Amino acid sequence: ARSSSALSRSLVSRSREARTPAAPKPAARPTERASRSSAPKPAPKKIVWTAPKLSDGRIDWTRMPVLEPGATHPAVRYLQARVGVKRTGFYGPMTLALVTQAQEAAGLPSEGYVGARTWAMLYQPRTAAASATSSSTSSSSRSSSSSSSSSAPRTSSAPSVGGRVCPAPGSSFGSGWGAPRGGRSHMGVDLMGRRGSPVVAIEDGYILRAGRQSNGALRIVMQGVSGSKFYYGHQDAHYVQAGQRVKRGQVLGAMGDTGSPGAVHLHFEYWKSGGESAAVDPYPLLRSLCW
Repeated sequence: ARSSSALSRSLVSRSREARTPAAPKPAARPTERASRSSAPKPAPKKIVWTAPKLSDGRIDWTRMPVLEPGATHPAVRYLQARVGVKRTGFYGPMTLALVTQAQEAAGLPSEGYVGARTWAMLYQPRTAAASATSSSTSSSSRSSSSSSSSSAPRTSSAPSVGGRVCPAPGSSFGSGWGAPRGGRSHMGVDLMGRRGSPVVAIEDGYILRAGRQSNGALRIVMQGVSGSKFYYGHQDAHYVQAGQRVKRGQVLGAMGDTGSPGAVHLHFEYWKSGGESAAVDPYPLLRSLCW
């Protein structure tokens, strides 16, 4: 009787369990590895770089980065666009060859380092007058270039700012005011350019002196209508004479390296008050006119 009673209770219990639905099993948590692989990967951040610009929209080459062979800076693409090579963003052998060629032609150290002077040279287009003068003087010898030439260009197409123009259109900035010069200080600014490119009258005025100095350099001193005087040094050729009146933008001579062999440039001094012992730093003036 006991066994039958226990059996009855067991059967009732089992029937109740059969009628009660089983609780659902909790879903298995995804492993950390699976959750990482299924999550969308964030897009890589794109590095955006723009060349520094002036208020008028032109690129400010004085704030461009210094590049050397092997560089991968975004500015390399700007460099490659200027020298005419595929814009890969890598400063490789082909880019180096074209950069050094341009530096040598401009009278800059042809080592491939691209600093402010090289950027300026690359971004300053040569004027039509500069091209004409360069081609006309390339076939002439330096010995005969000191005399005046009837075929010399008369005026420059340099833009005028406040009645003045850049004295060396298309040039780049070289040595500045106060640079050491063998026991003395540099009293002007060197404007680097191509041999034969024109140096022009910065404003209307007349020529005070034009000739060769004791160091062999051809130089011009002109008096402007503003009352200031301006000194031009190291030309290969002169196209004006002392006492001659000149107009703003008129070509005075051809850029060269007389008295300073191997460094083609214009040494320019600004005697603002008109006194020849009162030279001032011409860079602010030249910056407004040339760059």
